[in-house]
Amino acid sequence: MSETDRERLVACRACGNRVTRGARRCPACGTREPTADVPDRAEPAAPEAPPAAPREAPFVSARPPAGESLFTPPPAGGVAGGSSSRAPRRQAALRRRRAFLVVLSLVLALTAAGVAALYVSAPVDAPPLPRRPEAAAPAPDVTPAPASPGAAEPSRSRGRSDWLFFFKPGDWVTRMTDDALLGVVVRVEKSHTFTDGSHGPAYTVQSMEGEERIVDADELERTARVR
Repeated sequence: MSETDRERLVACRACGNRVTRGARRCPACGTREPTADVPDRAEPAAPEAPPAAPREAPFVSARPPAGESLFTPPPAGGVAGGSSSRAPRRQAALRRRRAFLVVLSLVLALTAAGVAALYVSAPVDAPPLPRRPEAAAPAPDVTPAPASPGAAEPSRSRGRSDWLFFFKPGDWVTRMTDDALLGVVVRVEKSHTFTDGSHGPAYTVQSMEGEERIVDADELERTARVR
């Protein structure tokens, strides 16, 4: 087929649209090889033939070409223009929201700081101290004087010369009732004359102050013990 024949317009075999003979697809209906049934050479028209009547416009099928859809997306330029116009408004809304959150955070922080300052600066009422019971004054440690020879219970050692002494010189003796230290036995006397004129065994006891006193043997053994 020559180049002239390829560029010659012929009718599409499906829709009648005018296409070149060498076209592989009809742009109107999308039919492949729209000129497959058209003869390679068209008969030349007679010069004397009357002009052909005007033909009606070919029917264009509503079916889209193969690979395309009726729901064709809008042009890229229109979408880009719409998105570009909405982008500044969205960014402005985001900035306003961020500014609002920052302001709200500052207000909450200042409020918390003010409450904390008031709480710290407020005077704290100390709870009343519980009243402690008054301690009783300690009783004075009065060492009672040893019983006199004229006590109610008579001495069993008076008038005896064979008395066996319980304590010996060097023993520290304390009172049985309260463990008060009476002193140290410095010597024993088998016969001592007391103030009432009676005689009997006795102990000589030296106190912590260095004073010595004579104590009836039976009386000291009944009321004292070795420390």
